[in-house]
Amino acid sequence: MAKELFITQWFSNEMLLAGAALIKRLDEADAQVAAAFWLLDAEEKTWALTIVSSLIESEGPRKYYKRINDVNDSANPNEEIISLHDIQVVNTNNRIIRAIQHSNLGKALLENNRLGRNIIGDVSIEDMYLYRMDWTLLTPENTAVA
Repeated sequence: MAKELFITQWFSNEMLLAGAALIKRLDEADAQVAAAFWLLDAEEKTWALTIVSSLIESEGPRKYYKRINDVNDSANPNEEIISLHDIQVVNTNNRIIRAIQHSNLGKALLENNRLGRNIIGDVSIEDMYLYRMDWTLLTPENTAVA
């Protein structure tokens, strides 16, 4: 079994790499990841990896967490994985996604970017690492509930 990554209040290279590996495994499992980012909770000073998918709307979060658990189980034994406790799954109507979509950032290239101490729309972001936003998967015709 892979090693579980210990998440601290400081964003680490290990967190970045473990998140990227999880997203890659989810892509290989056709999990339709529309966006993925680490987000620091300003009050709790804890990080959570947020996975955004329209499948969460159609299948429900419990089934999507099972997907994540299954791809974590398929990780190499020497690979660090992110505990389900440190992952949150949200549908494409997430407030951060909506704020970015409606901001002047538009469809700018936002991949692999750190966005700290920002206010986007009406959302305050203490710290965030954005892996990607797949604008195709975030369009209304692709986010309808199945």
